[in-house]
Amino acid sequence: PLLPRQPSAQNRALRPPIGAFSTRVGAMAKLHRVAPWLALALLVLLGGDSALASMERLLGVRGYADLTAQALLAIMAARNAAELCLALFGVYAILRAPLTSIGLRLPKVGELALGVAVGLAAALIFPWLIHELRLQGSYHLQYDLYIMSRATGLTAAASILLYLIFVPIVEEIVFRGIVLQGLLNATNGVVAVVVSALIFAGVHAVGGFGQVTTAFMTGVVFGWLYLRTRSIVPSSVAHVIYDTAALYPF
Repeated sequence: PLLPRQPSAQNRALRPPIGAFSTRVGAMAKLHRVAPWLALALLVLLGGDSALASMERLLGVRGYADLTAQALLAIMAARNAAELCLALFGVYAILRAPLTSIGLRLPKVGELALGVAVGLAAALIFPWLIHELRLQGSYHLQYDLYIMSRATGLTAAASILLYLIFVPIVEEIVFRGIVLQGLLNATNGVVAVVVSALIFAGVHAVGGFGQVTTAFMTGVVFGWLYLRTRSIVPSSVAHVIYDTAALYPF
């Protein structure tokens, strides 16, 4: 009887190891799971920047000398409204996933209470830590806060709603609901939380080293909160509380 033909030593050397092939397949599968989510987050952020630039041109704002409280309010509102619309549309049209997939669900009472506790703890500890480390915000951030501190009447009321409620909620949808959840599809919770916090901090680089550090710390805490509850409501509550405490002197 004819014996089965054995592969030559040369053919065996050219054949890739089964383990290496499986590793590459696994890596490609993880990339396939996370890429649409990160691409959507990038689209949302670029769309927000485009809306901001368009509003600046519309209002004739070319520099700090042209900036008023009303103009800054309109610019930031346009940016965050664009980001919110792109995020929700992208989840439906690009990811083809329900909104619950990004944590848009009602939390339990205990989860909501945890969000309040985390927000209060972060508001007490992080500003003190930044002060002790003597980390400063950028001139850009300080000037924006100065402009908003001069707002009165309806502009002041709208600024409170924008900066203390709308902005934190939009950021939680983008960075916890999309970025963090996308990373969780491909890696473990610790890595996903840290990487998403680094991305969150990088987006705040314009605010200087102090704001970058704060953004990273809050990104880790809010990320852990999302990881525990799988809802952006508790992290949004914590974010609102923290931002309120941070902006209160202004």
